[in-house]
Parts: sequence; structure tokens; C-alpha cells
Amino acid sequence: MKTIEEVLKKLDEIIVWSKANQSPVGYFACTYRIMTAQVLKGIQQKKFEDNPRMTQLDIAFASRYLEAWENYSTGKKCSNSWYLAFEAAKNKDLLILQHIFLGINAHINLDLGISAASIMPYRKINPLKNDFERINSVIASINQNVQDSLNKICYPVHLIDKLSSGKDNAVLDFAISKARDTSWATAVIASSTPNFLKDSVINIVDYAAAKVASQILNPKLLSSALAKELRKCESNNVVKNIEILEQTKTI
Repeated sequence: MKTIEEVLKKLDEIIVWSKANQSPVGYFACTYRIMTAQVLKGIQQKKFEDNPRMTQLDIAFASRYLEAWENYSTGKKCSNSWYLAFEAAKNKDLLILQHIFLGINAHINLDLGISAASIMPYRKINPLKNDFERINSVIASINQNVQDSLNKICYPVHLIDKLSSGKDNAVLDFAISKARDTSWATAVIASSTPNFLKDSVINIVDYAAAKVASQILNPKLLSSALAKELRKCESNNVVKNIEILEQTKTI
């Protein structure tokens, strides 16, 4: 892939597949597509220090997700954190937010730092730091719109909003910003790692992300009884839910 428009087309294909198969895989794919479109707008509006470099990062970043999905779909090996996220789509007991957070975890905690290191020269990652942080604010600008869509399909998000001291988009802001803090550390480590050790570093980061995924799958604060009650507050129409997310507007 050479353009972000091609990335968006590939994400659309996953979303179409998800609707045809009534698969929760589409929840993260939709969320990621919205955020990718917002990054593209940021690049077009020249919001980054180096916009061509940001295009390069966005494509490298997306390619890891798309490759993981392709491998999983064809029975090939993919990273542990992505395997857990994709397998979770078979679990009818998970909340919509759990599906989205599993995708955010694998993509940001694992993929983002590795992708950032891959586009920068060996041990010269620091010039990317400002743009790496700026992408947070570009994505955060759309989080409220995403969360408004989530409010229509899962009431627990609306409840969390009410409890979050007026910070309406606290759920996504927290999940993404915390993960990005970790991913910059990963980027620094990966950029200082010789090529022959890169796979070992990726495996270590993947192991840590898989641990986080297991906590998302079985959160300590969420008893089975509470989870059951929360699921009653959600729409179980996967196709309609995906369509509502698709209607989320970028700004």
C-alpha cells in the first residue's frame, strides 16, 4: 500500500465482511477507520511537522493490522495479542467495548511503537516524538463523535460518561492515551535494537500486550453477573451496530 486511501479501502473490506458474517471484528475495524480518516484529514491540513512522514507511519501502522487479519483469516500465525482480539469475536458474552479495547490494545500497545521504529533510521527515533504526540490530539478531536455513536449501541458507555466528571469522551481518551504512552517507549527500544534482535523485541512486546488482552477479556471489576446485566443494555444487532458506527462523522 502506498496511500492512506488504500488503507481505508482495505478497512472497508473488513467492515463489509464483518456485516456479512455478523462479526464483532467490525467494531474495532469501524473505530480504526474513523480514526484513520481523521489522521488523513490532519495530514491534508498539514497539522504535523512532517506530513509525508506521518503518511508513511500511518501506512506502516495499518499494514500490521491488515497483515494480522489476513494471516488469522487464512489460518496462518499472527501475533498473540491480535489472535486474542480476533478469537474474541466468537465470544457472544463480551461487551462491545471489550471488542474495541482488544483491538486498541493490540494495535497501539504492539503495532504503533514497532511501526514508528520501522520508518526511522537506527537509533534516530526522537525527531518523530512531536508528531507521535500530536496524533493523539488529532484522534482525540474525533473521540466524542465515536463515543456518541457508542452511546446509541451500548448504554454502559453513556453511564461511564455520566460518572466521568463531565469529561464526555473519557473512555476512549483514557484507553488510547495510556496505550500511546507505552507505545512510545516501545518505539524507542525497537529503534535501538539491531535487526537480528528485532523479532525478539516484538515477541516481548506482544507477550505484554497479550497479558493486557487477557485482563480486558476477564476484568477483575466485572463479575459475570454484572457483565450479564451490562450486556442487556447493549444492542445485540451486530450489523445495525456497525452501521451506526460507520455513520460517525470526522471533523
